[in-house]
Amino acid sequence: MKRRFWAVTALALVLSVFSSTVSFAQGWGKAENKWFYYLEDGTVAKDTWIEEEGGSYWLRSDGVMATSQWVNDGTGWYYVDSSGRKLTSQIMKLNDEIYWLGEDGKMAADEWVCTENGKWYYFQSNGYAMRNGWKVVGGEYYYFLKSGIMAADALVPGGYRVGADGRWIQ
Repeated sequence: MKRRFWAVTALALVLSVFSSTVSFAQGWGKAENKWFYYLEDGTVAKDTWIEEEGGSYWLRSDGVMATSQWVNDGTGWYYVDSSGRKLTSQIMKLNDEIYWLGEDGKMAADEWVCTENGKWYYFQSNGYAMRNGWKVVGGEYYYFLKSGIMAADALVPGGYRVGADGRWIQ
């Protein structure tokens, strides 16, 4: 009986020393050529941004990192590039349309944007830059070039003149 007690005790001791504890490493993982982000508990992050030193990355509802696509996270529209990184503070041309992505990456809609080079654009409710024509904003008429830039201090098609602030003056 004593011998059996010590055998069981020794076995329990050996098993407790050599048993493995399951732990998960938080971070990126790749499966079937798709990127996922694993949380500390081993689950896959879903429907969330992962903020890292290199940028922000969106994990879709299936847990796969979004790439080269628009993302709506419930607060607005954002665009992620082919590496999955959210684009910020830039004009973006896609499918022959022009968009502005603000400092936080959110697509501009129904708003004016002045770029670093002092050029003004107006982004409509669908996010597209107004281009190649007239647009009434705040009761004033403005003319936009094909590039999306607001005409300023210029004679525009039809013989109309716009002032330095872009407003139609005659």
